[in-house]
Amino acid sequence: MLYIFDKDKTLVSGPDNRPANTPDEQQPLPGVIETIAALRAAGHKIAIASNQGGVAWGFITVAQAQTLVKDAATKIGGVDFWRCSCYDERAKAKNLDSPYARKSYRRKPRPGMLKELMRVAGTTDAVMIGDSEDDRKAAESAGIAFEWADKFFGRTS
Repeated sequence: MLYIFDKDKTLVSGPDNRPANTPDEQQPLPGVIETIAALRAAGHKIAIASNQGGVAWGFITVAQAQTLVKDAATKIGGVDFWRCSCYDERAKAKNLDSPYARKSYRRKPRPGMLKELMRVAGTTDAVMIGDSEDDRKAAESAGIAFEWADKFFGRTS
């Protein structure tokens, strides 16, 4: 089975309830490291699918967004695959001059990243774990199961 995780507020947290802009700002959330290790020990594949719209807004560069995803992967014990989408059509509405300020099939709630991850993993047996309606809708559009992060990691009763 392929477990696809959102990054921000699912695997790692940033300061002041916002996504991290640097690797030093992101820290693994409770239960993540242990759960990922158990999934890996059971033979499952692990992936990250992360919207990184800060690129479209000019907060970070593509390279910085990729570094954040790679850093999160390292901090949780490694992943088999990862994808990030730097697009955000809301930035276009604000007249921001960025090639990433547009709609993309890859940006959640669309299923592009999830389908890419399943393709490279060679499976359709997958589940998406996330913290937002966009994550849930992406899973539904990709035709896979969805679980809420807090429940999956035992962070709620």
